[in-house]
Amino acid sequence: MNYEIKITEHKRPVPYVVFEDESYSLLGEFLLAERSFRREILSATNDVDLGMSESERFTGNAFTLEINKDTCKITNDNDDRELEIGTGDFKTVLLDYIYALREIKVKEKMALLKHNHKHEHHH
Repeated sequence: MNYEIKITEHKRPVPYVVFEDESYSLLGEFLLAERSFRREILSATNDVDLGMSESERFTGNAFTLEINKDTCKITNDNDDRELEIGTGDFKTVLLDYIYALREIKVKEKMALLKHNHKHEHHH
């Protein structure tokens, strides 16, 4: 599964995932739409991955995610499009995506610090 994470060039940079195989595009849409729930999604994925839970279900803004030991099913609640993906693959992309979100936050903080720093030295 080949993919790359790109950053939107809008007012606020947001990462999005582009898959070489377009049949995975629903996963990219899912991550974008539900990114504010990334901690809950990761925690649910880890619970199943580590055997603490048989399966987990997450319902977000536009998608439902069912996590099982071997596969995850992503469903778009608006148009019923579905994607099944291996849980390992799902977790890999999820972690990459969370990392990209974190990097943006760090860059924004750095930019803010630099910006604030400039305004301090007026004697």
